[in-house]
Amino acid sequence: MRKTIRICTPAIRRISTGGAFVLGLLAAGCASQPLYYSTQLDTTGGLGPGDPITHASATIGHVTGVSPISDGDSQLAFEVDGPHAAEMHYDSIMTLNNLAATPSLDVMNVDAMSHSAPSGTRLDGASSMNETQLFIMARGPGSYAQALGRVVGATPAPPPSPATVQMTQLLAQISQQTLASAITISPPTREQLEQAKHEALGVERQLMRNGKVEQAERLRAQMGSMMGGITAPVNPTALPPTSPNP
Repeated sequence: MRKTIRICTPAIRRISTGGAFVLGLLAAGCASQPLYYSTQLDTTGGLGPGDPITHASATIGHVTGVSPISDGDSQLAFEVDGPHAAEMHYDSIMTLNNLAATPSLDVMNVDAMSHSAPSGTRLDGASSMNETQLFIMARGPGSYAQALGRVVGATPAPPPSPATVQMTQLLAQISQQTLASAITISPPTREQLEQAKHEALGVERQLMRNGKVEQAERLRAQMGSMMGGITAPVNPTALPPTSPNP
């Protein structure tokens, strides 16, 4: 008995003739399909269904749902238009932008050469640019190649190139130096310290919740050395790790 494999849209599936023309239609049909992702934020800034997903100032999708999770955080579901699939990477950081009249969620790619993220991937989410820097600080060279191998259960990806490692280290150093300089040049007020603590703990919670324990510990150590132990230890039993992807 012949088994039928369903691909893309119903209209495309009804095509029965062979040849390159049909393959081209199939490829076009796949490219037009939206991709679905999720992320988490400790502060949504009023972001809701219908608000835009942006990349390089262009709208590439929209938020489809916002729901509360533990510790006052929120889970956001969103879809990205098929032609923009290549802009979604495993190490993309979804960063809240609420400076305009309508808030948006911006796709920030740290490494343009990193692995593409298939539909269904749960991505890191930052409620501010400070949190985006914290996520970068938490990542070590080559960490996403290893994480990808664990997620898909496939042969581990080759180690990153020297240029990629250098760029990752440079970004982490810039982030760390920026925060450290801000503290040294202008001693933070009590309110600023509380905000920094809130942001750092929010990032740690998310990393732990998504099973990225090593990154959470790295961030805690770096923040502790810069800010005199501003962040409290994360309790792993209170935040049981889950699969990085839904």
